Amino acid sequence: MLFAMCVIAENIFLRGVFMDELLKAIRQKLTDMKKIESTGFTDPAKAAEYFKDKEILLEEMAKTLETVTSNQSTQISALEGTIKSLRDELKTQVKYPKELTRRELLYNLGKGIAAAWSGNHKVLADLSFSPNLKSDNWTNPKDVSWGEKGFTINKAALGDPMGNMSPNNEQFLINPIYETEIMTDVAKKSVMMSLVRHRPMTGPSIFLPTRDRGGVQLNWLTAYGQKIEGSKPKGAERVELKAYTLAGYIPWFDEFEEDVFVDLGSLFIDEFIETYGQEFDRQCLLADNDPFTGAMACADVTEVTIAGATINDLTWKDFRDAVYKVPAEERKDCSWFINETVLNHVSNIEDTTGRPIWRHPTEAMPGRLDLYPYHEVSILPQIADIGANEIFAIFMNPKRIQHGNRRGIELKRFDQTTESLEYGELFLRFRKRDGFLVTRPKGNMVVLKTKAS
Repeated sequence: MLFAMCVIAENIFLRGVFMDELLKAIRQKLTDMKKIESTGFTDPAKAAEYFKDKEILLEEMAKTLETVTSNQSTQISALEGTIKSLRDELKTQVKYPKELTRRELLYNLGKGIAAAWSGNHKVLADLSFSPNLKSDNWTNPKDVSWGEKGFTINKAALGDPMGNMSPNNEQFLINPIYETEIMTDVAKKSVMMSLVRHRPMTGPSIFLPTRDRGGVQLNWLTAYGQKIEGSKPKGAERVELKAYTLAGYIPWFDEFEEDVFVDLGSLFIDEFIETYGQEFDRQCLLADNDPFTGAMACADVTEVTIAGATINDLTWKDFRDAVYKVPAEERKDCSWFINETVLNHVSNIEDTTGRPIWRHPTEAMPGRLDLYPYHEVSILPQIADIGANEIFAIFMNPKRIQHGNRRGIELKRFDQTTESLEYGELFLRFRKRDGFLVTRPKGNMVVLKTKAS
């Protein structure tokens, strides 16, 4: 009898310990939830999507509390009240999301960069920056939380600290909200980013179907029970879109104070968008297996050679010959991509009487090049650099270029360079992962090139 009473007492004690731990865990999650603020959103739909996961978490906590039957009713009631108030707050934030001013965005970004440089984890957690310790599949910010023991992985056992967080191995992912705003700025610097097709990538590669126009097999049935000849559908060919990691290094300074956070954020955005915007366009158009192949370097594009070995031999007939190499159903979605210096040369082509054919001196630059839209791309060959047998323009539908977007911009203090050893110069390294793939260039893309000498 005494033994049975001891067992019961022990079970009650263990249940009490479990309940204490459970309530403590819920209380910690609620504390973290109170820090949630929909900063940085410019679209209520984005805010709704961002807070959807938080609503699910609140629902799970509420259901957990319903299963708790202990003598800690006062604590449970208080937690239930907190959950209800947070639910109401989330609904309000989704309907009326707070927007960051430009200055607030720059200040927070600069503060986060300084914290990543100095290893101030508390500040990083407050700004929703997250540690990234995975080399292949980067750490998902949703899986990381901040608590008494520092950064922890939510999917691990309660309170397990994250791997090696030594100062020499620290790398952090920018708050996803700030990343969205940064990439919006990049799109203004890049010609191609707003034109190509973007595909989210959750892994290092995805396989895409490459059916051309149509692709659906149709058969007429003229009698009941008629056999359909050749009815087996033809599967689409699949190609692999791979993502690789792009790294950049910005010369950096060692001292940061609060009064320079805005300038620090502005400096990073300016450096990032300028270099990344140009690299995005290069991978879409000019890259030659480094690591991707751009549209103008594809082996299957159709080439139209102008009459001479120099750009001065370019005529309107060359543009029209190129356009009609593309089928009409594809052509309606195509545009020209050309350097502004070549475009200026085109605008100066004269008729037999010496008058400009395309644009007179008193007119603004037209929006179409022989009936089709055009885009000026600064990284394409300039007129002074175009030699014999060289491609200088392309006519295509930019949606044929697939951009694989693996979310995340990573920051790390980097001192493993020759400059740092010889001169003590430090760098901030940023990394982003992307993939580029040109689909079905054959018969759908045409380039103009000069004649071989």
